Amino acid sequence: MILISAAASTKEAVAELAEAFEKKTGARVQINAGPSSALANQILADAPADLFLSANEYWADKLAKPGHLAESVPLLTNKLVLIVPKGNPAGINEPADLLKAEVQRVALAGESVPVGMYSQEVLWHFKIYDQLVKANKIARGQDVRSTLSYVERGEAEAGIVYSTDVLTSQEVETAYEFDPNTHGKIVYVLVLLRHADDNQAAKDFYQFLASPKANATWQKFGFERIPSEL
Repeated sequence: MILISAAASTKEAVAELAEAFEKKTGARVQINAGPSSALANQILADAPADLFLSANEYWADKLAKPGHLAESVPLLTNKLVLIVPKGNPAGINEPADLLKAEVQRVALAGESVPVGMYSQEVLWHFKIYDQLVKANKIARGQDVRSTLSYVERGEAEAGIVYSTDVLTSQEVETAYEFDPNTHGKIVYVLVLLRHADDNQAAKDFYQFLASPKANATWQKFGFERIPSEL
C-alpha cells in the first residue's frame, strides 16, 4: 500500500497516474486529497503518508525541520486565474472589476492554503484586497475546489483558482489570467516522507511521478513540469 497526500488541484492527475502505476506494478495507491496546509499539518501530527504533493514550497519545507522529509523535488507549476460563471453575468474583465456593485462575493481559498496565499498576493498587487475586505465581499473556501464550487453554483460572481481547475468544470470560464510577476512563484513540490523508508513501492511511485513517463499526464491536466534530475 502506498499513501499519498496530494494538493486538491492535482487530484485527477494523481489518480490517473496512480492507476497507471498500479497496472504496471500491482502496488495499490491510496490518495488523500485536500488543501496542502491541512495535509502538511496531518503529517506533522504523525498521520501516515508515504508521499506528499504540496502546491507550494512553504508547506513542503515545513516538514523538513521535524525530520519527516526524506527527499523532495520541485515537480510542477501552474497559472493563477480569475474565474466567473459561464456567460460572465457580472461583466468582469479585470481585477478592478471586482469592486463593482454587481459583485457581491469573490471566492478565495483559505489564507494558509497555497492558492489562497497567491490570491491575496495578486489582490494586494492590484491594491484592491483591503477594499474587498471592507466591503465584506470575500468568501473563503477550504481548498481550491471548494472555491471553484462557489463560482460554479453562482454563490460568488468571481473567484481565483488555478488554470488547471478550470479544465475540470463546465460551469465556469476564465475572465483574466494573472501575470506570474504579480504573485509568488507557483511550485508544486513532491516529497518522499520518512514514513516510506521501508516501502520500496512508495519510493518507486515517487520516482515514477517525477519521471518523463508521467509528463504527458501532467500536461493533459494542464500542469507544466519543472525540469529535474529525477
